[in-house]
Amino acid sequence: MELLKKLCNIHAPSGEEFYMKEFILSWLKSNINEWKVKPEILEDFGLQHAVVLVVGKPRTAIFAHIDSTGFTVRYKNEIIPIGSPNFKNGNLLIGYHKNKIFETKLKYNKNNKKIFCNYKETLPAGITLTYKPDFKITDTEIISPYLDNRLGVWIVLNIAKNLENGIIVFSCNEEHGGGNVEKIAKIIYEKYFIRQALIADITWATEGIFPGKGVVVSLRDKYIPQKIFVDKICKILNNKNIIFQSEVESSGSSDGGYLQKSAYPIDWCFVGIPEKNNHSNQEKVSVNDVKAMLTTYELLMNEL
Repeated sequence: MELLKKLCNIHAPSGEEFYMKEFILSWLKSNINEWKVKPEILEDFGLQHAVVLVVGKPRTAIFAHIDSTGFTVRYKNEIIPIGSPNFKNGNLLIGYHKNKIFETKLKYNKNNKKIFCNYKETLPAGITLTYKPDFKITDTEIISPYLDNRLGVWIVLNIAKNLENGIIVFSCNEEHGGGNVEKIAKIIYEKYFIRQALIADITWATEGIFPGKGVVVSLRDKYIPQKIFVDKICKILNNKNIIFQSEVESSGSSDGGYLQKSAYPIDWCFVGIPEKNNHSNQEKVSVNDVKAMLTTYELLMNEL
């Protein structure tokens, strides 16, 4: 899990994913010789900070977003959310200033409902802040900021070494408005004729979805995927005796929603695991669910 810990420690809120991009490219350079099929790496300026790996003769793409929630410094050390962080008064935050990493605390003013940081000097507007890394693992649980979605990235990097055919997309801006996936959809559809995609991401534990009970196949969230494709995923998992949970929600979204809004007919299905304390500094997942997600993605990329 050392790789997952490193991923969770990287400062990469939406719009500032270049640290994650640099890490992924460096990791690929060090590990790519161990892969069964060496990928074509797409990472030019047209993709912004996203990275796309093309392996063999792809039929299916996996999307794993590399950005996180966080905060942007406004004026007089007021901070405003990036995405929807689940913050508490006193949360430890980190950022970069004067080429150095610094630490500060979040302060929430209940009277005017504004958020501030208590740094010793007034920070320049535009600096971004994320939760201070605090990675913990036991025999049964992993607890850390930004398991959403560094865990999805970890899953994809782990299955990639044995992948024979497929496209892996490390996407950007998922937590704050999207736009990146729609651009990538054009490339993978027009150049590689990709028409189906899996979304490797993290969902919420709810009254119907439970940590420790296996992977989650989302039947719908704010967006509704094509039932024929979702049924195809469920049939594969049932035939291989993979235990999974079926999710139905009225809100929330993922890269699948951005694919659906693109101009390209790419079927998609969210397949992930549930976590507690979403978007907080103490996100929590089951170790057994992580293992199940790894097995599930290896299976689906072979079967689809």
